[in-house]
Amino acid sequence: MPNNYDSYFSKPTKQRRGEERVEKILDSIEMALKENPGWNLNTRTIAKNAKISSGAIYHHFPSVGSLFASLFIRKVKKTHAVTIDLVNSLGPEVTLNEVSDILVDHAFEVWSTGSLQVKKIMIEYFYRNAKEPELLYSFADPLVPHLKAFAARNTTNTLREMTEEEWPLILRTTQTAISSPFIERQAIAGTDQHRRFAKDCFRRLLSK
Repeated sequence: MPNNYDSYFSKPTKQRRGEERVEKILDSIEMALKENPGWNLNTRTIAKNAKISSGAIYHHFPSVGSLFASLFIRKVKKTHAVTIDLVNSLGPEVTLNEVSDILVDHAFEVWSTGSLQVKKIMIEYFYRNAKEPELLYSFADPLVPHLKAFAARNTTNTLREMTEEEWPLILRTTQTAISSPFIERQAIAGTDQHRRFAKDCFRRLLSK
């Protein structure tokens, strides 16, 4: 597991008050970064914005780096939660082309919205604090049963049958096609060409 991976995500607190305090800290950072991406972040200014003590922050997070890593992880998980809702809303008549448009367009909206500088800060802290940064892609695994259920009820005859082992690989490959250009700050990131490539990748992986 990642180094400095905060206790809220690795071992959720049993106390509702503790969960709310962690969310308050993360909400405060996110809001401050939206208002001023160049904000000089340290424990004192974070505590001031969250209106809590520095000790309370250290109780949940061992470092400022773990704060940002956790903020990024939370954003990824929230994005996947919305994606799950989208998949569950798809009827049996939705074709592969249509589902690829829906899911890839949603992912691009998430990656393209907001300050790229803020995303850069969060991503850099995540990778700086991650002992095994490749685990980022395992966060997509909860989508697997929902996509499998969609494929099972689909009546369009546009999807091939996938094995149990293929589903995580399909999701990670598609996630890489979408996120890597943003993470690596490539010129193609967010362009129509990038979007077309990501959709084509998803379709080729699932089509008959």
